[in-house]
Amino acid sequence: MPKAYSAASRSTLIPPDGAVMTLDRFRSSKHSLSLIGRSGWILCAGVMALAANVGRAEPPADIEAALVKIGPIVDPVCTAKLYRPLMPKNDITSGVSQPYPGITVTRNQSFGPDPKDVVDIFSGKKGSAKRTVLVYVPGGAGNKIEIQDKAANAFYDNIGRFATQHGMVAVLMQRKASPTWDGGAKDISSVLQWVEAHIGDYGGDPQRIFIWAHSAGNVPLGTYLGRPELWGPVGVGVKGAILMSGAPFDIAPAKAPTLAAGDVLAAAGKTCSDKVGMASAAGNDGALPGVPPGGPGGPPLSADFIPPAGPPPSAEILLGRSSLPELKRAAFKVLIVSGELDPKALLAFSQTLHDAICEAGSAHCPKYLVLKGQSHVSLVFSIDTPDDSVSGPVLAFIRGTR
Repeated sequence: MPKAYSAASRSTLIPPDGAVMTLDRFRSSKHSLSLIGRSGWILCAGVMALAANVGRAEPPADIEAALVKIGPIVDPVCTAKLYRPLMPKNDITSGVSQPYPGITVTRNQSFGPDPKDVVDIFSGKKGSAKRTVLVYVPGGAGNKIEIQDKAANAFYDNIGRFATQHGMVAVLMQRKASPTWDGGAKDISSVLQWVEAHIGDYGGDPQRIFIWAHSAGNVPLGTYLGRPELWGPVGVGVKGAILMSGAPFDIAPAKAPTLAAGDVLAAAGKTCSDKVGMASAAGNDGALPGVPPGGPGGPPLSADFIPPAGPPPSAEILLGRSSLPELKRAAFKVLIVSGELDPKALLAFSQTLHDAICEAGSAHCPKYLVLKGQSHVSLVFSIDTPDDSVSGPVLAFIRGTR
């Protein structure tokens, strides 16, 4: 059982002046942090006075030890059991219509014609009339509520709470599968256009939207960001994008290793003696009561995991669909985030994406963080807990982007 941590124990990677500390690669397990690329500085054991000023760059020791034991795999159930005790007692399964004091939650607000075109909106009951908006695009099967295990049902409300506690309005998107290469990107476009038109009703500023994707959510978001023909009338619609632990999307001609199932799912559930492991891909152990199969948070359907139809695209087609050219000249800012314990193929893709964009020059080179002790799942499950080694830099990126 992880320890309970008080607010006083919280620390971040934000220097006193509020700038983002970009830690591109943790080269040793203890003190050595280096910045890859043009900035060229190195933080190592010899300058630990600086490290003391920027706070903890890793999870609490007991949680980190458990994450290391789980290893570089995708394990929502065992990771949820580590972080759920650090969350509020109530969650979506508590039978309370508004479970979080000071926050109004609007569930399953429609943004499109499909029954799965829905979002959850989190807005503070107090705040300015024009607050920054944070849109979250989930990974996995696309559920805005995780369903592998009841303990996992607390996520991703944690993203919504985090946003409101820092003066933002949160929009958690239900992501659905598509048989076409750009279907998910079109859904991103639809949700952003809905937010632009309606978020003012919830206290949000349509001129200041950020979008954050995790894991498989990066595929539709990365495609959307790179395809201007899919943008709405006002353009891309975001000030910045956080691409966290991203599943590979098309950045031809750059190439990264292919993601294999064994690379991410092996041994899921074993360290916490859970017999299900990845229930969202196989059953309904954590499905929300009363939600029909295929519904948001309900038992999954096989169609929820359908790959794009047809034969693999040729190299010429991939080049024509690539997001890389637009990312190299984008006006919006990008933050790339990985965990030290991410599966190797995901780490390789994030590094490849970073390096390919940076070929355009320093003006478009995104910050890239690889966070010590964090895993594929803890990167997002740690949000709105005393472990702010992920949320601190993300918040600094949002606040520092104009």
